[in-house]
Amino acid sequence: MTDQQLTDAELAEYKEKGWIVPTWELPAELLADMRKEYHALLERNSHLQSDIMMAPHQTKGGSMGVIGSEKWLEFATHPSIISTASQLIGEDIILWGTTIFGKPAFSGKETPWHQDGEYYPIKPLEVLTVWIPLDDVTPENGPMQFIPGSHKPHKLFSHSWSEGNDKTINLVCDSEHFDESTATPLIIRAGQVSFHDVYMIHGSTANRTDRRRAAFIIRLMPASSFYDHALGAEIGKKHPKQGYGSRPLYLISGADKAGNDFTIGHI
Repeated sequence: MTDQQLTDAELAEYKEKGWIVPTWELPAELLADMRKEYHALLERNSHLQSDIMMAPHQTKGGSMGVIGSEKWLEFATHPSIISTASQLIGEDIILWGTTIFGKPAFSGKETPWHQDGEYYPIKPLEVLTVWIPLDDVTPENGPMQFIPGSHKPHKLFSHSWSEGNDKTINLVCDSEHFDESTATPLIIRAGQVSFHDVYMIHGSTANRTDRRRAAFIIRLMPASSFYDHALGAEIGKKHPKQGYGSRPLYLISGADKAGNDFTIGHI
């Protein structure tokens, strides 16, 4: 662990808004290593679109057939990230997923308004999302946007299916549940890190600029929650690319408190 601790004011801000960007940043050499590894990932998976690449930390194809590397697991468990996460969800932590949203220049797809937990097989549903930009995020290149306080009801709102391959996801949060005029864009530098609650309503616009806006996403859950692989397999019948029935779990801090299965997906 590191001595990078959130202040009482930052913890209060997270509780009120639903997200926080700590004052610490990832070291420049680590960010350079992540960018280098992302370039290698794109080369290995040139047959796939870069808008969304699931599970780059899995080396055997993962849920989308992405050929990843263990380096992404190393990045996802950086001590500063886990130290901050432990203040937000407790010392007992399981990593169950990673994603890279590529947002390529000129054609980066939008991510409609949604909640992350709409079809996660986790009981009770408690997940912390860690969002690390590999490129500077500007108002023009499709920044993530949050609806402040939308996590407070601690519930999943209704979502509807929206057709089209012009977006990264198709389940969209119904508009009666939030006021889009309150949206706050996440404008941060590459190497800064954002943490947000699973019940947060958020999304991002398309990237039409000449600059990529890639971000590495880490999914953490408290080890007091249970990841239901059987339910994940059922969900996977509708969302096969998610691979929820075969996600490998990694206990990265503390102890498992819910009888989770740490053998599935590791062979």
